[in-house]
Amino acid sequence: MSIKITGIEDIQKSLLSLEKKTKNLKPTLRAIGEMVRSCIDESFENEISPFGEKWKPISSNTAFSYAGGKTKAFKKGAKSLKSGFLKRYGVYGDKRILIESSNLKDSWGVRASNKSVVVESYAKSRGFPYGLTHQFGSAKKGIPARPFLPVDKNGNLERNLKNDILEKIEDDLLKGD
Repeated sequence: MSIKITGIEDIQKSLLSLEKKTKNLKPTLRAIGEMVRSCIDESFENEISPFGEKWKPISSNTAFSYAGGKTKAFKKGAKSLKSGFLKRYGVYGDKRILIESSNLKDSWGVRASNKSVVVESYAKSRGFPYGLTHQFGSAKKGIPARPFLPVDKNGNLERNLKNDILEKIEDDLLKGD
């Protein structure tokens, strides 16, 4: 599935100006793709969307599955959790969200040509598009949205990233003079 980015007419106009000067947009487009990928990496590192929304903590079911199941999370023959369980898996625990296998976090690649740039994830889990499920959430599966892409629900690019991209294009335009 592709996500279409809207509201970037000023970026497209600047790229056309740069293309007239350099005839080779691939280095600039690759740099733009790397900027987007870096923004995605920051979301995983900070557990915050590019728009500043803190990610929801992992569910108790997920925490129990990390610990090997509910029975392994509790003390033998007791109703209390093993020592350190909540410290590790609780709301303020040190267990990172969406980083258990790094399947999604480390799966991003950038492909650039002279005409376009694609930032994509190669992650799949049991045949379903893992990234989309976490970006938008799944009411059916009870998974909250944990947005990491710098694109809002309307397809608009995150403002600071958009400004950084415009600045990069301007810098490349000045180099072409």
